[in-house]
This record gives sequence, structure tokens and C-alpha cells, in this order.
Amino acid sequence: MMDRWFNNATFSKILALLISILLWAMVHLDSSTTSPGITTAYDNKTIKDVAVQAAGLDDNYVLTAMSTDRVTLQVRGQRSLLTSFFTDDYKVTIDLSNVKAGTETLPLRADLPSGVEVMSINPSMVTVTVEEKKTKSFNVTIATDGEPAAGMRLGVPSLDPAAVDVTLAESRLEAVAFVRGTVDVSGAKENVTERRVRLKAYDKNGQEIEEAVIEPATVSAEVPVVQGYKTLPIKVSYTGDLPDGLVLASVKPSVTEASVYGPTSALSGLTGNVTATLDLSTLTEAGTKKVQANLTVPVGAKSVAPASIELEVTVAPDGEVRTIQRTIENVPIQVNGAGNSASITIVNPDSQTMNININGPEDLVNELTNNDIILVADVAGLAPGQHDVPLQVTLPKYISLADGGEPLTITVQVQEGSEPAATDPEGDTGTNSAGQSNEPPNAAGSVQESEPADGPATGDAPEGGQDASQQGSQDDIPDASQP
Repeated sequence: MMDRWFNNATFSKILALLISILLWAMVHLDSSTTSPGITTAYDNKTIKDVAVQAAGLDDNYVLTAMSTDRVTLQVRGQRSLLTSFFTDDYKVTIDLSNVKAGTETLPLRADLPSGVEVMSINPSMVTVTVEEKKTKSFNVTIATDGEPAAGMRLGVPSLDPAAVDVTLAESRLEAVAFVRGTVDVSGAKENVTERRVRLKAYDKNGQEIEEAVIEPATVSAEVPVVQGYKTLPIKVSYTGDLPDGLVLASVKPSVTEASVYGPTSALSGLTGNVTATLDLSTLTEAGTKKVQANLTVPVGAKSVAPASIELEVTVAPDGEVRTIQRTIENVPIQVNGAGNSASITIVNPDSQTMNININGPEDLVNELTNNDIILVADVAGLAPGQHDVPLQVTLPKYISLADGGEPLTITVQVQEGSEPAATDPEGDTGTNSAGQSNEPPNAAGSVQESEPADGPATGDAPEGGQDASQQGSQDDIPDASQP
């Protein structure tokens, strides 16, 4: 009989319905009925300070403002799950994939761990401002940290590359004042080279602009570390003589200034010129020749750069060189032989300078300055009173007076005082082109503390180096009356 019931379609449907109702009742009774002492399986939880993450923004734009970057989440899930997650496991994002430059208010989306559902996001909408990126080129500067070794100075850094690109939102790019890297030079005695100096962008107040994108982010830098130096003019002095029948037409140095290196104490009192000596006896025939001439390191200095220069020397047969006459104005007058307590005043000329008419080869004459001529009045042994004193005139080689050899005189007033000293108290250390002292006492320049364009000298001064004021001799200088 049971077989007939199971084979009956109506009975089978009724039985299936009863089983379904039973299963439904069992499931709902388990989830809704709590037994004494057993906690609820599901719970709500508040998650605070969840960071808002921007996603999908085009590379050509930058997010510059957001009304809030932290939100509070209300979530629901099994208590065992809620207690096993940390705040960082909850993500809230804002989709910027379709945003262009401007300001928009957009919804937030929660990305939660599996088994946890969001109940609410507070706030649920965020206002963002997006700007287009701009790029601008800036020159790189280098700052130094620390001090080099005693007596050393820092030169001008060399950089590769010297300029970089900075990318920022357009409004922020205007705030960039400079791009700089830092090199440590503490205790340095030689050039400091850094292959990867990291760069940062700064505003006018020196505050770093952290969001700036710099390309390239690093540069190679070399900071020269050199001794202090002073720049002095180069003058040519002469030794030896040309063969009979030849005269010096012109001498053109390749460089007109030299950098003298040494201790600051020595450089501060260094005046005059750096001497390049040309030996005329090596020039045996007419024509133009390039000659290398060494520069003499002044006394107290360590070295000079460049160490030598090239001279373009033209020698011509006597009579074929064009000579000209020129007036050299305001040549200073030196007074020698005055005692320490004697008072000597130049009465005439009251300017204590004199205009000198000279002649000689055109190129040599045109290059002369008033420091190339020496006028000396010897007042040794003069009694108190007014005296006319002849001037001793020292001229460079191949230059002569144009006044027919007429003696030059000045008028001096000797005041009462001790017996004049017989020594020459020259306070001058300058050098003219013949190697003679003629620089005014106050001609000293300031000691430079950065590297010159031609770079620092290397090594010590050559042994036996002499001060520029000691170069040359009276034998090198013809009598003023000789052409």
C-alpha cells in the first residue's frame, strides 16, 4: 500500500511541502532564538578616522584640495569578524577617473573586508578641487654644509645637469623660488665630488615644497676647494737683448690677469703685478713668434694660475717699426730718502703726479699705463727749506721720453726734523712692465674667496719664487734719453 502512496503524485507534492516547511522552521528558529548565556552572533561597530583615498585621477591633473580626508564608518557583521580587523583594513575611496580641472562634489565608496557590510559613511560626499599640472625649468643651486679645512675656500660649484624640470599644480608652481641640493664640505682639503645630490624645491621663505616632482631628482656636483686668491694684472718684464739691428715691435700676452693663491694674511697685503719674464736673447730674427713665459709667484703666495702664459712677440728690423708719441697722464711721484721724522711736501706739482710725454713702437706705447712709468725724487740730505729736485725717470724697454731729454723737476718743501735717513723707505710693492715697483700704496684689492674662471692653481710655489716687486733690474731698462 505504501508503494501506491509514493507513486501518487498528489501525495508526493504534499510530502515535499511538509518537509520544506520543517526545514524553514529549523533555520529561523536557530537564528532568532537565543539560549541563556550565549551572546548575539551579529553586531554593529563604528570605525573612526578612515582615510579617504583618491583613485583614477588622470596623470595630467593633480588633486589640490579635498573637503575632508577622514570619514567615520558604521559597519555590521559577525562579532568575531569585527574584532579581528583593524582600522587600516577598511578602505574608503573617491573615484576621480572622470574629473577634469575644477571643483566637484563626489560620493564615497567603502571597500570593506569580506563578511562586513557598510551601514553608513559620514560624510558620504566629498568636495574636491583638481588642477592641471604644469612644468617649469629651474636652475639648480648648491648649498654647502660645514666648513672646509683651515685656510681653504670654496669655489663655484659645477653641476650636471645645471637645470631641472619641476612639475606641480599651476597655482603651486608659481610659489617655487629655487631648486637646491646640499653638499657636505666639512674639513675638505680638496675638491668635493658628489655623484647623486638629491634636489628639493623651495619657496621664497625657504620652506620645502614637498609635493614638487623634480626631474631629474638628483644631479652630479663638484665643489672646488681652493686656497684664497687675489687677481692681479700681468706685466711683462724683459731680460737679455735683441741682436743689433732688431727692435721689439709688440708683445701681446694671451692672458692679462692671474690668480694668486695663498694664505689670507699674505694676500691681503699683496699689491702690484704678476710678472711674466721674456728673455729677448732667445729672439734671433725678425718676425712674429709665440713664446711661453712663466709667471713668477709673489713672495708669501703659494701658487699662481695660470703658471705660464703665451706671448705673441713681434720683432722687426730697426727703422721698420712705426713709432708714435703719447702723453701718459697722472704718473705718481715717489719721494725717497726722507727721514722718519722729516716732513716732505711736494709743492709743485700740487697733485703729486705728472704728465709724461713718451715715444716708442706703436703697440708698446698703446699698452702703457701710468703705473708702467716710475718717477722718483731723491730728497736724501736736503736741508730744511724749499728745493727743486730732479726726477729719476724709469721707463720700460724701447720706450723713451719725447721731450728731447730735458730734465724733469719738482719743488719740495723740507720741514724741520731729524737728520734724513739715507735708506729708501719705499712703501710700494707694485711692479711695472720692466719689473720695477710703482703701484700706489692703497692699490691692494680684496682677497677673493671663490674660484676664478680659470680654476685654482695646483701644487706649491716653484722653489726660489720671487715677489713681483723684486723682478727685473735697472740693467733691463735703458737710459730715459735713449730711443
